[in-house]
Amino acid sequence: MMESKVTVVIPFYNPGAYILEALDSVYAQTYKDWKIILIDDGSTDDTVVKIKDYLEDPRIKLVRHSQNMGQSKSMNSGLNLVETPFLIQLDADDWFYPYTLEVLLKETETVPNPEGIAVYSGNINLVYKERGGFTDYKWKRSRVKSIVKKGRSFQDRYEFLLANCSVWPRFYLTSALQRIGGWPVDDPYEGRYAEDIRVLSRLIEHYCFHYVDKALLNHRRHDKNQTNNVQVYRDIMEWTVRDTLKRWGNEYEPIFTTKNGWISVTGLKPKRNE
Repeated sequence: MMESKVTVVIPFYNPGAYILEALDSVYAQTYKDWKIILIDDGSTDDTVVKIKDYLEDPRIKLVRHSQNMGQSKSMNSGLNLVETPFLIQLDADDWFYPYTLEVLLKETETVPNPEGIAVYSGNINLVYKERGGFTDYKWKRSRVKSIVKKGRSFQDRYEFLLANCSVWPRFYLTSALQRIGGWPVDDPYEGRYAEDIRVLSRLIEHYCFHYVDKALLNHRRHDKNQTNNVQVYRDIMEWTVRDTLKRWGNEYEPIFTTKNGWISVTGLKPKRNE
C-alpha cells in the first residue's frame, strides 16, 4: 500500500443510516490509499453501533465529543489528527462518486503552483428524496430526482464574496488550513453554521481555489439539512460578510438583497474617507 495522500473527515450528529452510504462511497473509491477520521459530535442515536464493523479498519479513527459542539469545532478536531497532505470533508448524509478522490488528487499533480491552491472542488449532484423513496439506506432510483449544479472558479477574493456560494466538495490543502488556524469559531454561533463560507473566506485571503468541471459529490437534500434554518443563515451570512470585509481592509460597505428570506450580497460600496 502506498502512503496515503488524503484523509476523509466525516463529522456527524445522529445521522442514522445515511452514514453507511457515505462510508461505502469511500470504500468504493478507485483511489484506495485513503484514511478516514469520523467525528461523533455528541450523537444520542445508535450510529456508533451501526459503524462498529468499519471501526476495525486501521485506516479509520473515531473521535467522540461528549456534547454537541457544531461543525467547525468537529472539523477542527479532525484537522488536529490529519497526517496527510490533503483533507476532504464528507458530511454524513452525502456521498462521493467512485472516481472523486482519484480525480482530485490528479488535479493536485497537474496544476501549476500547487502550493498556492488551498481548495479543489467540482460540481455537485443535488439529490431530492420523494415520499417512500428509500428502503433501509439504499435509495430506490425511481423515487429520487436529482440535478447537477455547476461549480465555478474565482478570479479574486471579492469575486468569491459576491458569488454568494460555497464550493463542493471541499478538498483542502492541509497545510493551508493549519496556516489559518482551522475553521474559525469567533462568530456569534461559535462556528455552528456556514462553516464552509467562513473557512473559505479566510483561505482565499492567502490562496487560490481550483475548479474541476466534473460531478464529484452527491448531496442529499432533506428536511434535516441545516440550511433549512433560513433566519439563522440570514444572520450568520450578514455577520460573515461584514466581518470579512472588515478583515480585508474595511474599504467597502456591503449592499444586501433579500429574496424569499435568503440574504445575498449584491454589491460593494466604497467607504468614504473620514
